[in-house]
Amino acid sequence: MTQRDAPFLLARVHLPFERTTPFLYRRFGDNVGAMDGSVFNFQRAGEPVDAYAWWETLDPEVIGRGGHGVIRIVPMTPELWGHLKPGTSLAMTLERLQAQVTQSLMENQA
Repeated sequence: MTQRDAPFLLARVHLPFERTTPFLYRRFGDNVGAMDGSVFNFQRAGEPVDAYAWWETLDPEVIGRGGHGVIRIVPMTPELWGHLKPGTSLAMTLERLQAQVTQSLMENQA
């Protein structure tokens, strides 16, 4: 199963104006492989969880400083993510960004 075939979530992310990073871009296949996951933090049964997932920018493909966009998140351990519903907050730990789930975990129907 490839990252494109795996279950995924969609989340909205904001890249603040004050960030030194001018834009956010990541695309599966552009040197994003098994070891290029990020740590996401969220609550599960009232407890904090750190879980790894791959992600890519979706719409727009490049999120500029001060902009918002949607990312596709492909969990490495989907069973940890199944309870997340739209509106749930996620912390992208390594990137120091916040995201909000807009679409729950689902199988890719493409």
